[in-house]
Amino acid sequence: MARANLDVVTGAVDGLLDAALDFRQMPGAIEQVRRLFDGSKICLGYFGPDSHPDDAITNASDPDLNAFLYRELMPDALRFSARVAAVPIGSAYRDHILFGEHFRDSRLWREWMAPQDMFGGMGSRVLDVDGSFWMFDVQRGHRQEPFDAAEFALFERVAGVMRRVTLLHQQLGGVSIEREMARRALDELSLAVIIVDRAMQFAYANAAGDELLADPAGPLGLQGGRLWARAAPEQHGLKDLVAKASDVTGARGQMLMRARGGEGCDVSLCATPLSAAYALPGRMNDVMIVARPLEPAGGGLAAVRQMFDLTEAEAKLALGLASGLSLTEVAQQQGIRMTTARTHLARVFWKTGTRQQSQVAALLRAAELPVRTR
Repeated sequence: MARANLDVVTGAVDGLLDAALDFRQMPGAIEQVRRLFDGSKICLGYFGPDSHPDDAITNASDPDLNAFLYRELMPDALRFSARVAAVPIGSAYRDHILFGEHFRDSRLWREWMAPQDMFGGMGSRVLDVDGSFWMFDVQRGHRQEPFDAAEFALFERVAGVMRRVTLLHQQLGGVSIEREMARRALDELSLAVIIVDRAMQFAYANAAGDELLADPAGPLGLQGGRLWARAAPEQHGLKDLVAKASDVTGARGQMLMRARGGEGCDVSLCATPLSAAYALPGRMNDVMIVARPLEPAGGGLAAVRQMFDLTEAEAKLALGLASGLSLTEVAQQQGIRMTTARTHLARVFWKTGTRQQSQVAALLRAAELPVRTR
């Protein structure tokens, strides 16, 4: 190939670095590398127990040939991939040296590589991942000259960049998984979690927060992308809480917000500074708001039974008391006699270690975890 100038090399390296941050750009990035080396074929492939030829990122993929490889040629492919697996990470190799002079006698080369004009390549094992590995490979066609020493030296340098790119992608992928797991965990909470800035501009809400803000009967909502209290007298108090939490002193504050018209639930709300360690760039003063509707303890019947080893009848009575009903009202609601209700209550006292109905109600409210019901 004509000697690559600095701009071409730099452009190829820049493309790889961009792809590290957004792996969807990798096909275009490796195409730049293929042109840099005037290759007939280029591949960034993953080799492992669950890998498939179609998983490779390449400039030209043939699904039919890949299916044939997977169906007929895997013994050959596994034998040669074992040779690659023995190459030290980051080291470059030439096909004919690593695989030997009989490589072109193999079915893998004759029936899969040759039809794709892969007549001489340079490769490198760039990353190990739990017993599997990533391999980077550039090939020349049968009408081209083999790669010379200068091209091999340049490939070694580019392979080093590819190693850092795949390693960074692996690390960023782990961060993305952790972020997704955290998001899902927050969505499982029945507590509303809402993030706003000092001006109450909305940034994030978990599933419970989205529901709270969307409830027209609730005390909180969004207006023009900003958090606001639907009751005008409470708006000043809400703004004051957020301002104090976003201040340098980072004061935590709480307030009770009343539902409108008696249809929704009152909401207990806490505004607290969001640690700078978790802040996004340019958002050092964000505030986290945690809110909970003040609903009667309604904890699942099964959960109450499991926690305190109650029978179904005892658990129903305990939940009725926790919801604010008197023993007489619970008996009427459940269609049982007062003598039966008192018997159930005595057993609830004994199993929960309480002595008064108010203690039963308080215990159930305290034991109820803030997890959304399905």
